[in-house]
Amino acid sequence: MDILCTCDGVISRSTALHILLPKTGTLWMPADLDLYVLKNHSELMLRHLTVEGYAAVPEGEDNQMTYTSTDKGHIVHLTKGKCRIDVVILETVCVLSPIFQFHSTAVMNFVSTDTIFCTYPRLTL
Repeated sequence: MDILCTCDGVISRSTALHILLPKTGTLWMPADLDLYVLKNHSELMLRHLTVEGYAAVPEGEDNQMTYTSTDKGHIVHLTKGKCRIDVVILETVCVLSPIFQFHSTAVMNFVSTDTIFCTYPRLTL
């Protein structure tokens, strides 16, 4: 989590939702890890993940993409064996901005190094 703190990043989407939900009622596992970082920290994050053994998936080779880009930046897909990380690189002022524009309230959550946040707890939990 040190790199998440250093890069002022957050984890969001299905992984954040999975962390929020009770283990006894959660029968699914996230397919990937979605990291959100600002553009000025993206190189450091990508370098760290590369050192950890992740490799970028060349554009056009990823048949499992559930989304391809954001109007505020772009996404780099990385894999290591069966593990997958999507690094959402943002050109916004705040890394949280796109999270509150998601298509569903169920994934409007995030985890940072010191916070677990659920936008709509009554609808989500």
